[in-house]
Amino acid sequence: MELKDTLLFQNLDDEEIQKILHCAQGKILSYKKGQVIIFPDDRPTNLYLILDGTVILEQYNFMGKPMNIEHRSAGELFGETDVFLEKPTFNYTARTSSPCKILTASRSFFFHTCEKSCEHHSQAIFNMLHIFALNNQEQQKRLEILTCGELEQRVARYLLENISGSSVCTLHMNRGELAAYLNTTRPSLSRSLSALQNQNFIRILSRMQIKILDLHALQDISDGLF
Repeated sequence: MELKDTLLFQNLDDEEIQKILHCAQGKILSYKKGQVIIFPDDRPTNLYLILDGTVILEQYNFMGKPMNIEHRSAGELFGETDVFLEKPTFNYTARTSSPCKILTASRSFFFHTCEKSCEHHSQAIFNMLHIFALNNQEQQKRLEILTCGELEQRVARYLLENISGSSVCTLHMNRGELAAYLNTTRPSLSRSLSALQNQNFIRILSRMQIKILDLHALQDISDGLF
């Protein structure tokens, strides 16, 4: 993905982007699959923009049980909340789930504009506010899923929100990660999916794809009417 195609650099031309990279001490780094980018005790001095690949953000409790797992893909940021809240350390691990190219940018660039009050600097900060608004919307959607009722309702809501035009839901995480996302265990998630398949509401095509066979029934389950 090109920098100009990301939300962080929207409405900026190539020259303005290069100026921002200079001011923000931007670096484009390459990572192999499975490589750790952030450890929980690292200090948040940079924010990270994914240009290619996928990154998993993982948080575990003291028993080693996953508390929160998020996936970020090309065009998305991570580390931005920790930077703007000025946290002393991260409380999660960020690792690649595929080969990645990532832009790092210094936190200081986003805390103030330069003496010249350059328009491209202000635009980048405005873009960041837009990203925060979108992230807040996404977190609200997840909260709605987690609080909508029993596990079967949460599964149905998740499938409905990730369905494509071909009535196929493409999962962006494996079963264990999805279980953590839905605040359940992997066996419970598998039983719920199997029950939906046995009722001919869905068909499990593969580990990463599920076809919706009865959209109305799934919607009723999501609404707690089934």
